[in-house]
Amino acid sequence: MKSKLYVNEIGYRPEDKKIAVYCGKEAVKYTIIKDGTECVSEGVSGEGVYNSTTNDYEIKIDFSDIKECGTYVVKAGEVFSVPFTVAENVYEEVRKSLMRFFFLQRCGVELTKEYGGDYAHKICHNTPARIYGTDMFKEVNGGWHDAGDYGRYIVAAAVTLAALFHAIENDESLLKVDMQIPESGKAMPDILSEIRYELEWMLKMQDEATGKVYHKVTCAGFCDFIMPEYETEELIICPFSLTATADFAACMAMAVKFYEPYDKAFADRMADAAKRAYAVMRSIQVPGGFLNPEGVVTGTYEDKNERDEQYWAAAEMYKAFGDELYKKEFEDYVNQEIMHGYGWEDVGSFGNLAYLSTTYPTDETVSRKLREAMVEKADLLMKKCEANNFDISFDENDFIWGSNMYIAENGSHLFDAYKITGDEKYLEAAKEHIQYIFGKNPCNVCFITGFGTNQVLEPHHRPSAAAKKAMPGMLIGGPDSGLHDPDAIRDCTGLAPAKCYTDKLLSYSTNEVTIYWNSALLMLMAQVL
Repeated sequence: MKSKLYVNEIGYRPEDKKIAVYCGKEAVKYTIIKDGTECVSEGVSGEGVYNSTTNDYEIKIDFSDIKECGTYVVKAGEVFSVPFTVAENVYEEVRKSLMRFFFLQRCGVELTKEYGGDYAHKICHNTPARIYGTDMFKEVNGGWHDAGDYGRYIVAAAVTLAALFHAIENDESLLKVDMQIPESGKAMPDILSEIRYELEWMLKMQDEATGKVYHKVTCAGFCDFIMPEYETEELIICPFSLTATADFAACMAMAVKFYEPYDKAFADRMADAAKRAYAVMRSIQVPGGFLNPEGVVTGTYEDKNERDEQYWAAAEMYKAFGDELYKKEFEDYVNQEIMHGYGWEDVGSFGNLAYLSTTYPTDETVSRKLREAMVEKADLLMKKCEANNFDISFDENDFIWGSNMYIAENGSHLFDAYKITGDEKYLEAAKEHIQYIFGKNPCNVCFITGFGTNQVLEPHHRPSAAAKKAMPGMLIGGPDSGLHDPDAIRDCTGLAPAKCYTDKLLSYSTNEVTIYWNSALLMLMAQVL
């Protein structure tokens, strides 16, 4: 059901701001209809405003006065929106589904029908992996499949867990969610049990002799759209990287406090691993950053700027352990350049939050610089929000590969400014980024699989393709004006940047999923909903 009247297809809580966007230039009469028949509000809109990201004129329709629970549609002229719900608990199901995605991505274990449903599979990727360029093998079973493929990558894993830890810190109710996993009902909360499954794999990726961390483990290339147990090519552990080792140190340091109450020995093991990785990370000198070795063509996660990973690691190590060395090194980084970012490539904001939230002594001048820089970044984003009819912090140049991750990331930057200043404008702007993902967007689709009326049906995700049914609870990549795959070229050439999306299995640049896109959204939801 496609129309040119866009709403959050999942719904709203009674007190939420509620804005529909109608594609049109002339003022229009609108009505809000409850339960199919009852007109509960009506009015006449203003005129449309041109949007360079969509190449359309659009009108905002504010129906925030609708607070009574029920099912609604918006009608503008002769155009109807999809139906949506107003309810206090409207986001509970999508939150749980976003969380369960991690369990469904488990590698190295059988997912039984009881827990995996349509996506059950036999044990996979459970053979020792060859260390690239050698005749040595290492057991690195476990962890989560990273994305639509079956690779496992340290830099992606680290930022995924960082976002999940921040989500828990901002919304402790996540610790009570029954994720319907084999570990449910035990003393450790389900979300921490699930995160531990990834942490255990990450620990295996650290070299016992040196403390360095291998970048990834994958096959040499990508397999067909099959269930994971049928990918039986040799597993290859790719060389150490500075980014993997620094991210590993940061993530392990973060994890310690979450597990100390449940398993002190495991927490101590991670603390030791973090210290060993941090001590050795600078000895890994690879000009230009990690690149795939010859013969390996799976995801690279290349990063030519490795300073922000070290920046983040120093801050997390200081927050966790209080050693003056870590404090000095982070402050030295800040005095050279304040870094930002909640994505796999730019991780500086995780470092900023760590320094500002540590219980150990900090330098007030450094803290003030960080707060000012975080608000300044949010102010730049606010200018973009004000210029975009969908109230998101994007202009026509921002719709790049994985754009929905940056939507969520920018929402977290806006939330940072709200926490620092108390100004509600930042909080409301952050919330609008979630409304965009949930359906109030010019693609007229809910970007979470399994939710909304206009659903993503063919994500670039191997288990979904093999099962012939989209796994629910996955945030897909979203519009990418770079047109990086043949389906995107065929379906999106000539479209405005914000509309360069196609729901096609082979459109890896617009329709893939990853663990760190889900965690970025969960982090934002925990902060603002």
